[in-house]
Amino acid sequence: MVNRLSLRRGLGLLSALWAVGALASAWAAPEPVDRDATPETRALLAKLHWIGWESGQVMFGQEFPLSYDRREVGYLDVEQSDIKDVVGDHPAVHGSDFHFLIDKDRHERFAHLRAARRAYADGAMVTLDYHWLGRYGASHNWDERDAQILHHVVTGDDSTGDVTWFYEQLDEVVRVINEELGFPIVFRPLHEMNGNWFWWGSRLEGGPTTYAQAYRILVDYIRARTDLVLFAWSPDKSLATEYYPGDDYVDVIGIDGYGPGREGNDHFTVEAMVAVLEAATDFAAEHGKVAAFTETGYHTHGEIAYHTEQPDWWTRSVLEPIYASEKARRIAWILTWINAHWSGPYTPHAESPAASQDAFRAFHADPRTLFQRDVAKLKLYEPPAEQ
Repeated sequence: MVNRLSLRRGLGLLSALWAVGALASAWAAPEPVDRDATPETRALLAKLHWIGWESGQVMFGQEFPLSYDRREVGYLDVEQSDIKDVVGDHPAVHGSDFHFLIDKDRHERFAHLRAARRAYADGAMVTLDYHWLGRYGASHNWDERDAQILHHVVTGDDSTGDVTWFYEQLDEVVRVINEELGFPIVFRPLHEMNGNWFWWGSRLEGGPTTYAQAYRILVDYIRARTDLVLFAWSPDKSLATEYYPGDDYVDVIGIDGYGPGREGNDHFTVEAMVAVLEAATDFAAEHGKVAAFTETGYHTHGEIAYHTEQPDWWTRSVLEPIYASEKARRIAWILTWINAHWSGPYTPHAESPAASQDAFRAFHADPRTLFQRDVAKLKLYEPPAEQ
């Protein structure tokens, strides 16, 4: 097996080759759905495509790794993360959420904004979902009145003010992208739409037709106002193509799904995980997209955590099964959820059992996994030199 040092040397060589344009013609990089995307945004898409389809490796990511940890004592020093405490490096993919950058108090908003900026500056990819608070239920969870909003948007019915509210919310998203972030991101809006828990989900008025139309409206509105966004579409545990908004509106085909390999979890087994990732990479190949495992984790409950039941879960139930499949391994990244006193832990931390920490160090050392220092060498946002 190639050791980590050899891998880093290989990544340095790949970065150098990219810089002189040698990799630019090695495969057909997809065109972003925003045809006016900045050169840096285009470079990010091209390199995500290469990582997924050509590199034989996968980026590892986590939601809020630099602004939350299992203690959540204040907001963190961006030099620290639970993952860095264990393996000495941050994740390659930094997850964030527009809800936390728009709706929280100014101290928390600043903490998450500072963390995202630092991750980008250090070479990581930054992706944002949006746990969008509904107008009526004041929650991202399903609410009967909120479930009518997108139908009003697609039909142009502003009699209740829902259409005006919808665009005002998107204006805030665009403001954050342009004025507070200012760098390319992967945006994953209206995610897990085939589940029944979000107000934009399967109980939405008008169903998949309304959803697909609303997603297209959202993309059109945002890409007319910023050129820093790649758009990810991510159903839950199945491909759910009835919700697909079309090739002109999606850059990344994502899959969300928790708990493969967890004892008693029969709704998303390891076999189901591999099958849906194979379906996602097939679909991505047919449609010229990048594929990704956009949310997963052991899904801990109370005091029962994967690091006591299956300490090598990340390798045994995620990495090895994915890499046993020629198709499933074509994903560009895997992202897990938040470590906080109210969430997870989804990754080991400095106080986790030794077996869990050791297993995650082995996961980090595996030449197939990429962390922040690895992807920094690839210069994800740097366009190739012109030939």
